[in-house]
Amino acid sequence: MRFILLFLLLFSQTSFSLERADAFIVTAYNKQFKVLSPAKRTKKISVIIENKTLVKLIGEVVNENGTDREIVTIKPGKYKSVELVFEKNTKYYFIPLSPAFQKVVLDFGKKAYEIPSKK
Repeated sequence: MRFILLFLLLFSQTSFSLERADAFIVTAYNKQFKVLSPAKRTKKISVIIENKTLVKLIGEVVNENGTDREIVTIKPGKYKSVELVFEKNTKYYFIPLSPAFQKVVLDFGKKAYEIPSKK
């Protein structure tokens, strides 16, 4: 399982605008987040969060109701995978807590997208 996740993480970022993945891949940079989303919605899916900053990243993957939440801590240069059960008609987010950043929407079927920092 770890090999498959590492393979997805390494080879899915070669062409962000055209690639799709079988999992959400959220990459944290110093001033932005990039998200690669799966083309199709499935009930059970992984959210891989990669930390490309120089500081420890603390955040949570949460649904809009706050009933399903998973807190993650990721060291610089590392990644962590969280497996979630996605419910229909429910929005999911990755919310960076430290360093603080705006919430990242996890949208199925979109092309790769970026969330810049608010000025």
